[in-house]
Order: sequence, then C-alpha cells, then structure tokens
Amino acid sequence: MVNYDSEEKGESLCLKADYPAASLFKIISAAAALESAGFSPEKSVTFVGRKHTLYKNQLKEKKSRYSATISFKKAFASSINPVFGKMGIHDLGYEMMAKSAEKFFFERSIPFDFPVDKSEIFVPKDDFGLAELASGFNKGTTISPLHAALLASAVVNNGVMMKPWVVKRVVNEAGEVLYEGRESRMGVSVSPETAKALRVLMKDTVIHGTCRKAFYRERRRKVYKNVELGAKTGTINDREDRFKYDWLTAYVVPPNGKKGICIAVLGIHGKILGVRANRLGRSIIRYYLSS
Repeated sequence: MVNYDSEEKGESLCLKADYPAASLFKIISAAAALESAGFSPEKSVTFVGRKHTLYKNQLKEKKSRYSATISFKKAFASSINPVFGKMGIHDLGYEMMAKSAEKFFFERSIPFDFPVDKSEIFVPKDDFGLAELASGFNKGTTISPLHAALLASAVVNNGVMMKPWVVKRVVNEAGEVLYEGRESRMGVSVSPETAKALRVLMKDTVIHGTCRKAFYRERRRKVYKNVELGAKTGTINDREDRFKYDWLTAYVVPPNGKKGICIAVLGIHGKILGVRANRLGRSIIRYYLSS
C-alpha cells in the first residue's frame, strides 16, 4: 500500500476515494448482467460506432445494418462503452446496478486498520445517465485504490469479499498479545457461478483485450507457466481535462492455487503520460512471480 505524490502533501492516496472509477465499474455492471439479466460470457451483443465513445445514437436497442456483433466476453475485454451503455438502459436499470454496486461495497464503509473513504456511485437522472453509469463513462462514480484491489479479490475468491488488513498483531512490552488480525469476510458480492464467469471476462482482457499489449510478451516468460491472470483497465480525464486517471486492477493465481495476489494501480498523469498503470502492474506481478 504505497503511493507517490509529486506535490508531497503527505496524504495516503490509496485510501482516498476521489478518483473516477472509469471502466473498473464495468466489473459491477457485468456482475449484474451475469447474475440477474441472463447474460453469459458467450452471449452475442451488438454496437454501432466506435468502441470507446458513448453517444445517444449508439444506445438504440434495435439493430441496424451498421451494427457489429461480438461476444459479451469480448465487449468486456475491449471495454466497449456502447455495449455497456445499452445494457445499462435496456437490461439492468438503475436499481439493479445500484444493488450490484452495494454488494461490491460502493456507498458502504470498508472496515480497515485505517479510515477509508467511501466509494460513491453517481445517480443518473435519465437513460443517458444510466448508460454512463453502466459503462463507467462518468466522473461522479469514484473509488479508492484499496477498494479497486478488493473488486478483483472478490472475483477470484468465488464472489466473497474479504476484509483488508495490514496489522498482524500488537504486543506490549511483556510480550502479551493485545490485538491479532484475522481473516474475516465482509460480504458476498456475487455467486460462485457469477464469479467464475467474471474470471473468464478478466482473463480475456489480458489475452485479447486492453491488457494484451502490456502482457503479450510477458506471458511467454517461464514464471507465467500455468499462472491464471485476470485484469480490468480504465482511463478517464478529470472534469477540467487537466489529468488522465489510468487504472489497473488484477489478480494472479499461481499453478498450485495458493498465495495468489490482487493488485490495483492508479496513475494520475498530466500533460505528459508517465508509466502506464498496466505496465507498472506488469512489473509488480513479474517481481512477485519471480521471487
């Protein structure tokens, strides 16, 4: 749980929830679609126009001769906004998305050894607002880096979100244990079946989607043999277009299924892009597997 702030304000940025969740929210929308709207990774979905835009003319339910048809798995992996925007309006609705977000601990306190800001969802007032919420194409839905790591952890942990902790134990001068941290559940975000399907989506993001370039050569390394790797990325500018928020949340499961890790990386870039989140995440994962 580390951070670097060029302005050196001394805050723990990992615990602040001031950052737009961007396409990380597609995990929440996909969970709702898989759990409650009859979607599957192979379900066919359609869209018109460019993949990463979101215009009202892209949100019509009816197909046209310009519609492209792909699998839901590919729509998630490539982070295709119109697919998720249409899904938010025509398949999910606000209540279903809000319920899914609550299960993933949006608008709720996360118990931790230090105070963590609440992650918030932007409440839409119209259909286009629903589309923005479902696709993560808004700047009012915010999340903390700690919470972003928990999204991946719930997916890979059969739908159960565990309580984060860093303090192992506290002892006094006499050696008596005053406090001891223990693993405990926060809640169930999705069913094991939905979690399994979400893993399919997140693995496809690494193999064919927005993380493909960052991990294509990396996955050929010997340390990646039989390793399961899943991820979701997200990028969005701030309200004044001064900064670019650049996200990665990912999980890694070694071949023996033990000692897996989940990470979240957030880069906030100015006019000049620094090291991208997926590349920094790649370095962290490589170090973990190599050591």
